[in-house]
Amino acid sequence: MSRSAAHRFLLAGFAVILFIVSGVGLAWYDLQSQVNKLGIDDFLGKDRARQVVDSYEGRSVNILILGTDSRAGANNVDGSEGSEEVAVARSDTTMILHLPADRSRIEIVSIPRDLLVDIPACKTADGDTTEAMTYTSFNAAFANGAGASADDAAVAAGVACTVATVEDLTGLYIDEYLVVDFNGLTTTVDALGGVTLYVDEDINDTEFTGLVMKSGCQHLDGATALQYARVRHGVGDGSDRQRIPRQQNLVSAMLRTAKSKNYFTDADALYSFARAALGSLTTSPGIGSLSTLAGLAMSISNVGMDQVTIITMPNEEAPWDLNRALPTDEADYVWKAIKADTPVTDALREAAAQDATAAPSSDSTEQAQADGDGAAQPDAAPEQSSAPTQARTPTATATTQDPAAQCH
Repeated sequence: MSRSAAHRFLLAGFAVILFIVSGVGLAWYDLQSQVNKLGIDDFLGKDRARQVVDSYEGRSVNILILGTDSRAGANNVDGSEGSEEVAVARSDTTMILHLPADRSRIEIVSIPRDLLVDIPACKTADGDTTEAMTYTSFNAAFANGAGASADDAAVAAGVACTVATVEDLTGLYIDEYLVVDFNGLTTTVDALGGVTLYVDEDINDTEFTGLVMKSGCQHLDGATALQYARVRHGVGDGSDRQRIPRQQNLVSAMLRTAKSKNYFTDADALYSFARAALGSLTTSPGIGSLSTLAGLAMSISNVGMDQVTIITMPNEEAPWDLNRALPTDEADYVWKAIKADTPVTDALREAAAQDATAAPSSDSTEQAQADGDGAAQPDAAPEQSSAPTQARTPTATATTQDPAAQCH
């Protein structure tokens, strides 16, 4: 080959390489630009950075997933955007996603929004500081930080106050967060091509969400999935705690669908999904980095659905207000297991065994009541001496079942 021919060959080769690298770079930049990353350290008032050199490899990760119900902009799904009550940012759904260090399983724990908790003093978006609160509904934490707005600063402050509340409640460290609004859920489900799940009872909510659905296996597009996640009326008792299993059912179906799409081996499909979904999400800076996000996704690509556990934080009705809930002792087992990076299912079995051992026999209970030993009950909350003393029963049962499995 002549020197000029070799020179032309090298130029052509460099041109091809430049084209490929530029294309990949532009695609990466295009995807990265979709993510709305908001830092919250300024609101928490402390340096929370862990000493991590590059990624979460070899470490457990706790990701707080928040669903907000603002109707501002693209979230105006029911024509109520003009209402002050729904135009601001509010937390409607909360889940903790735990990935163990060995990436052998996926664990998700829902926290009821009506759970009564202690909320610490929080810095707001306008620079003020809220007062600490006790026996307050969990979702007030986000509202305390966000205030009366739905802009990025309000969302960041709302997330920060929620993170602080979750960490106080659970004793866990929250590494990252992800905020999904109405439009984000709709867009993500549509990007997956819809999801198939099992509906365990007929739904007839023509007045509020407009959802009418028969029980059985159903394929949901984004708009219908949002209705399913929101529906409270026309099914069951209309409580928020009863809505949680439906939201968990939807999350399970989304995970199953994502795994079936072979996104980790089909670059075009992965790009299309990421391009559609990422633009609708708000994240912490760490997980908002595509390299971190891709690394986490790849690390759990081999986890089967039989190793996915989705539960509700063990809780029970508050005896003075059946629309509010209280943590039970079993919840402590869940948080300790996550902190120790051991399976939550093992912790729940241990808690059940402890309950069985500690439960008094019916004869001893009757004798104690006859002797007067069991007549008085401690107050469940300050200034609640008139609370009824009947036994309280759990309102959200921990389960690892995947109802959608029967539809595949």
